[in-house]
Amino acid sequence: MDNKISIVYHMAYPGPRNTSSVLRGEPDEKYFMTTLKKILKDDYFSGVEVTALKDPVLKAKAAELLKASGKDVIYSAQPVQLNWKDDMIPPTDISSIDEVDRKRAVQRLFEHIDDAYAFGATQFAFVSGKDVGTSAGLKLRKQAKTALVRSIMELYRYSLEKAQKLGVKPLILTLEMFDRLDDKGCKNQLIGPTTEAIELAEELRFTYGCESFGLMYDLSHMPLLKDNSFDGETPDVLKALAPYLNHVHVGNCVLVKDDPLYGDTHVGFDYPNGAVSKDLLAEFLKVLNEVKYEKGIGFEVMPHGDEQSDALVSMTKAYFDEASSRIDVNYALGSYVYVPRRFLPEYIFDMITDIRVNKPHVVIDEAKSRRRRETLTKDGRLLLLACDHPARYVTNVGSDPVKMGNRLDYLSRIIRVVSSDLVDGVMTTPDIMEDLFIINYIVKEKGNKSFLDEKVLVGCMNRAGLAGFSFEMDDRMTAYTPETMCEMKLDGAKMMFRLEQNEKYSGRTMVYCAEAVTKCNKYGLTVFLEALPVQKTEKGYPVKMDADEMIKVIGVASAIGDSSRNLWLKIPYVDGYDRVVRATTLPILMLGGESTGNPVDTIKQFEKGLGAGKNVRGAMVGRNVLYPGNDDPKAIAEAISLLIHRDYSTEEAVRHIRKNRGSDMDYLIKLIK
Repeated sequence: MDNKISIVYHMAYPGPRNTSSVLRGEPDEKYFMTTLKKILKDDYFSGVEVTALKDPVLKAKAAELLKASGKDVIYSAQPVQLNWKDDMIPPTDISSIDEVDRKRAVQRLFEHIDDAYAFGATQFAFVSGKDVGTSAGLKLRKQAKTALVRSIMELYRYSLEKAQKLGVKPLILTLEMFDRLDDKGCKNQLIGPTTEAIELAEELRFTYGCESFGLMYDLSHMPLLKDNSFDGETPDVLKALAPYLNHVHVGNCVLVKDDPLYGDTHVGFDYPNGAVSKDLLAEFLKVLNEVKYEKGIGFEVMPHGDEQSDALVSMTKAYFDEASSRIDVNYALGSYVYVPRRFLPEYIFDMITDIRVNKPHVVIDEAKSRRRRETLTKDGRLLLLACDHPARYVTNVGSDPVKMGNRLDYLSRIIRVVSSDLVDGVMTTPDIMEDLFIINYIVKEKGNKSFLDEKVLVGCMNRAGLAGFSFEMDDRMTAYTPETMCEMKLDGAKMMFRLEQNEKYSGRTMVYCAEAVTKCNKYGLTVFLEALPVQKTEKGYPVKMDADEMIKVIGVASAIGDSSRNLWLKIPYVDGYDRVVRATTLPILMLGGESTGNPVDTIKQFEKGLGAGKNVRGAMVGRNVLYPGNDDPKAIAEAISLLIHRDYSTEEAVRHIRKNRGSDMDYLIKLIK
């Protein structure tokens, strides 16, 4: 949605009653001026693609109109090469092996380069000419490619000279790729399949120095482009094409042979036999996002029969908007991988141990000097990061049993998230909290401001319920105490109890939690209580993700301790969450659960949960944010924060991820030189 969007004017408005007068360069002046003005006034489009005009008077009027519009103009020579028959240029055009024919074809394009500059165009698009085929083996095709390279270099030099004379930027030269199918409705052009188009682009750029030369790829050509295969190409070819793409088109074609519009006919996306589905359009845009394509996208559609141009353009906008706003399109992780050591290098990580040995008092000093918030929340909502899992013997992420056991990796992700202004705070055990205090000390020693000031710091209390142990459900308070948290000026305490009907230790843990809540109340500490219904199995105690079970456990949790005045609940999202949250008036934070490698699912759940009731006040996220597959933990956390604090939709939040992943990876390095 950030790319410049253009429309191929002469295709969308080919002439009165869909005749091809505009394509022939012979439009009725009233029709031409009326329809072109309509496109130029349409704020949806930041660019327009136009073709040649034969009438010099109309050409001058068009040039004046285009220059005054402020739109990006692309000059399309393709209709001239493919449709104009009155200049006797052979179909092989600028790839003609016959040198006389080739020079005549190049000379014709010289004239259109002149027109492109007159129109104020920034880009000049053209085609290669008809494929000579393989009837004489590959010899003729090889000669044709050599001729094509020679022609493009002549166009390139001519354009540079012209630009220098005019004192303007040279045109970007762009070759549009077409099919090689010798069928009705197809174009049968030399270039051609992606592999050969890339070879041509590489030769022109790196051998001959034609730096601005590039390729145009059209979605409507994709199913018709076949490279050593009977199958059409797929959006994945964009990954190889990416360095050479100057422009792309989105459109539709027909693959049903007996359809009268078979081939490269640029039917609308709603055409019954169209080959480009909504999903294929979305996949195409997704890959463009993955390769970080930032150039133009043109709509190339053509009305047929009694179809009206205005209606076709409106429908194309709707299809494109729907596809471009899809969550999977905008998430588009591509080749990005979060590398923990880039954010927290070893030399900074090693400083923590040095300070633990030589300056252990730093922990207390930092805790006591930290500036706290005046109130727990700034807007009644919270996003807290939970990183207390290793203390419960839980170190697995996905198939890696000890992923969270790598402290550099784990701490890098934690600091990455906590340092964001959009994240309210962190809940963790003493060891990690103290690592954060030490890093904060190092940052301040270098003359920088604290990244822990006004953060909500929550201490974890019960960690004795080690996963997989015989005493797992006897979850005693083995981490922070209320006294220590008060001394360290922490803002709250977190504890968890799990209810299992046939497990006697559940009752003991409930008593531990009740006593802890009562004591925290004496110190004015907010308590975040995670209450979960579980079921004993051979593999442990999985949570019962059932609304009725959640409702029952909330009734118990809400009554824990001598008062609920400082009590918040941590409750996972389940189907029927609107019923679940009505089980209490206490504020609720959602929790995300284990990492699935797909953070989008978590974000969707949080958006649903936030709409379930007024007492849902945010989330406490953990592994699902710290280990979001290859993605950036900070970008994921910020996206969730925007849901919570700014009422973003999942679509808007995902766009934030795509724009911000990987930003400020040198944050710590710049602060700690």
